[in-house]
Amino acid sequence: MESPSSASPISTLDNRRLGRLMVAGLGHSAASDYLGSVDRESGTPTLVLFIGERLTSDRRRELDDLARTLQGQSIDLIAIVGSFRVHLDDPAAEETERFAVDLFRNAVPGARVIVFRPGHLDSSLKRWAPLWPLFPRWLTTCVLPDAELFAAIDSERREGGNENPQPGPGRTPGRDGRAFTLLGANTAWREALRRHQDRSRSSAVLEMTARVLSWILVGQIIGIAITAMARFRPALRALHVTTLRPRSFRELIALCHARNIDRVRVVGYNNGVHHFGHRYPGKTIVSTVRCGRTLRDGRGYLRADSGATIRAAISRLAETNEELFVVPNYSYVSLGTAFFVPIHGSAVDYATVADTITRVVLYDPDRDRILSADRDDPVFAENLYNLKSRAVVLRLELRTRPRSAYYVRRETVTDATAEQLLDALSDRNAANVEIRQANAASRTVTISRYSTGNDSASGPAMELPRDALGRLWDILEENPITSFLMHATARHVAWHTEIFFNAEEFKTFWRTHADVPLRKIQLRYIRRDGMPHSPFRDEDRVSADLFLFRPDKPRFDAYTAAVLPNVRYNPGKHSN
Repeated sequence: MESPSSASPISTLDNRRLGRLMVAGLGHSAASDYLGSVDRESGTPTLVLFIGERLTSDRRRELDDLARTLQGQSIDLIAIVGSFRVHLDDPAAEETERFAVDLFRNAVPGARVIVFRPGHLDSSLKRWAPLWPLFPRWLTTCVLPDAELFAAIDSERREGGNENPQPGPGRTPGRDGRAFTLLGANTAWREALRRHQDRSRSSAVLEMTARVLSWILVGQIIGIAITAMARFRPALRALHVTTLRPRSFRELIALCHARNIDRVRVVGYNNGVHHFGHRYPGKTIVSTVRCGRTLRDGRGYLRADSGATIRAAISRLAETNEELFVVPNYSYVSLGTAFFVPIHGSAVDYATVADTITRVVLYDPDRDRILSADRDDPVFAENLYNLKSRAVVLRLELRTRPRSAYYVRRETVTDATAEQLLDALSDRNAANVEIRQANAASRTVTISRYSTGNDSASGPAMELPRDALGRLWDILEENPITSFLMHATARHVAWHTEIFFNAEEFKTFWRTHADVPLRKIQLRYIRRDGMPHSPFRDEDRVSADLFLFRPDKPRFDAYTAAVLPNVRYNPGKHSN
């Protein structure tokens, strides 16, 4: 492979020594490091171009010059190294990447063009290392070891990145034009910088200065200012990164390929973090809320992107006078979450949202395949409710039904037995059934039977079969301030969990729970579904949604360990 002249302003590297590999650095220090670590003679003829997150006018001219020198040359692969800032709605990073891709695709029409979007490269942090004490512990970002980026580039030079191709059904995303984000671990700045300390006198002086400034909270003030200004200054967003919100499936797949899937936690509306306090050390949250179109394709079913909320689905279906079979009390939940976590209302025929899913489209990062599976497909059963699955839900199809008006008949029962409650919960004549007990010590329970007829009903017709508390939660969620207060209270004051009892476990619980400091108990019935990873795979179960205050949790844990050691919990509805 011929190379442009070493006098080209694009790079200070001596391109004549590179054999089948050409590296252009644009002043990026990682280019020299990559050149020093790579086997230059192996692999397909390749240009590796480090462009970073933004281009000056001079750099654009240099790229134009390079593109002209490459015309007519034999290049199979052009690997452009940009920045993960593309995922932070940074228009400069987006435009830089787009400019480089278009320029070199036109210059070398036969070459395969791919993009790498690394987090902050570890080697780039060295110059800031003495300032580590100044950074607050909560200020985190994505830090990638240089070797991981270099290995990914070399993998693409060999066999298009498919070192261990796995056969299987489904559509493989095309590799030309693909983007591969490599975030690295989500790390506190102070820890990432501390790793690069040296013992020079100048570094020691800077470190001591930073430490003194941290004592008077200068670092905390700077951190707060950065996060506040980042709303208006995209360039600052990379300084504090906790959650990414891709805007398309293409962007979502770029974040969830095999080399990066272990560095992220894919969520929907993110209630696990916001409401239940779930934590994923070292991982960046990837929320699908912006992949949320709902696609109405016919009566009797709804096709929706994974990030669409149940609330959005309800609104979309209302346009054609239809509804979901299952409506939970709180509707700000993404439909994709329902594939991995049991989400339910109180429906009798279909107890969970997942029961109504007839088809799912998944991205499998290990096989780099987009898979479509019907409910009777082994791929569907293999991934449903499987929290160990690395697959990412892209789209779902759900059963729907004509819209109804609901009426509720409530009954208060004193000293109800477990057998009475089981009989009420499994009533097939009602559309929905739920039972509430105000606290464990109460002798009364309220049985609510929802139906589409108003015989013996109390109150006016309802659009959805859920209670006033559920409607209140949705109202609170609509306002950012009340939403924050609701979730913060739940994380720090309350403790939620959901247990799935079989009949015998429920009888034991009902007989023994009176002295447990439970503040709310809500019961529903869920029928056996036979799915291998389902909590209800083998038998019908009673769902008990439990609320208590955090100081009472040790007593509750001691009770379950002694009396109900083998019960199944809902991992998606379990406070940390």
